Amino acid sequence: MKHFLKSATFFLTLLTLAFVIQSCNSVKPIEKAQLEGGSWVLKTLKGEPAQTAFSGELPNINFDFSKNLLSGSGGCNRYTGGFTLSEKNIFSAPQLASTMMACMHANKESEFLAALSTPNLVVSLSKEGQLTFSEGKNVLLEFEKSQKTATSEVTNIVNIDNISGKWILSSIEGEDMAVLFPDKPASMEITTDGKVFGNAGCNTYRSTFTLEENTIKFGPAMSTKMACPSLKGESLFLSKLSTPLQAALTGDKLTFLSEGKVVLEFTKDTGDK
Repeated sequence: MKHFLKSATFFLTLLTLAFVIQSCNSVKPIEKAQLEGGSWVLKTLKGEPAQTAFSGELPNINFDFSKNLLSGSGGCNRYTGGFTLSEKNIFSAPQLASTMMACMHANKESEFLAALSTPNLVVSLSKEGQLTFSEGKNVLLEFEKSQKTATSEVTNIVNIDNISGKWILSSIEGEDMAVLFPDKPASMEITTDGKVFGNAGCNTYRSTFTLEENTIKFGPAMSTKMACPSLKGESLFLSKLSTPLQAALTGDKLTFLSEGKVVLEFTKDTGDK
């Protein structure tokens, strides 16, 4: 009888211990509402303070659970891509795509994006509001919720739908727009069926284009031959359309780059006078 009681007691102890261990190992899923609705700003990168690793803008992340889309700034370039977050708070965003702008400030953007793309990171959110991404026992990234309201200044990966419409040239290789275009700036209207047309500053033009990922290629431009006071800006503008360009879209600004350098910048024409 005593042996039976000892065995039963031992069995109950094991069950209790197993229950305690299971309870300790259970993970409470992070509520989506806690992550959405604002931007998370980088605090540390592999233990290094973000202010030390980035002399300019600090990287940030934004969650969109309706589309399972992650986006933000890497410190210079904008990035976006799909992500998954399991009920056990396992995070993966293996295919982030980013713009390729020339960056003026020293930063560790490539290390940041590599860390964020690490598969199967464990995400945790402390009571103090600190968001942590860890690989095993190593903390790769720490973020704090930005106090600023989220804006539309998140770069989208360009596609035929979000670049369609009319755009007004606002910058061309940093040249003086008033000198190049004394009457009116060049414009570009992009259609969803692969056509582009507009005013080059004096003459009108039309062409076609193809878009593959973020690279846009324009076909030969056909233009009118009006007598114009100056064709300097027009000639420079049309020449930039003769080579493949990388496109980036940030809010209402469309940027074309060549070899990492910004060559053309446009703002969306809203129709307001």
